[in-house]
Amino acid sequence: EVCRDKCDAVLPLVRLLLHHHKLVPFVAAVAELDLRDTQEANTIFRGNSLATRCVDEMMKIVGKHYLKVTLKPVIDEVCYPAETSLGKLSPLEGDNVEINMENLRYYVDKVFREIVRSSISCPTLMCDVFYSLRHLAAKRFPS
Repeated sequence: EVCRDKCDAVLPLVRLLLHHHKLVPFVAAVAELDLRDTQEANTIFRGNSLATRCVDEMMKIVGKHYLKVTLKPVIDEVCYPAETSLGKLSPLEGDNVEINMENLRYYVDKVFREIVRSSISCPTLMCDVFYSLRHLAAKRFPS
């Protein structure tokens, strides 16, 4: 009744909850509701629910600086093609799927290593939200 589009309410809601230090319990509560309707572990948090939208907005607000510091140097380094779809490769232009797969693996590994290496500087709020989501998911799908 207040908003025409629920998406319009998410950003102000997240900002308000952040200001009052209530985002983690709120996300946990709405995520728990989402998990009740989730039938398979493979589909956890894949929908465009209130919980996933709140997490997305929180990461944009809280994690933007962390993301830039952590991944921008690696992303700036990416200069080789990594196209692996045979239908999009052009042998006439020198495309080689094996070389591109090696490039892709190299950069994915490098990004992963940087994320793991930077875990100490990940914003505490993001860690708290992710811990809460992991705990709820493990409770719903123990295996």
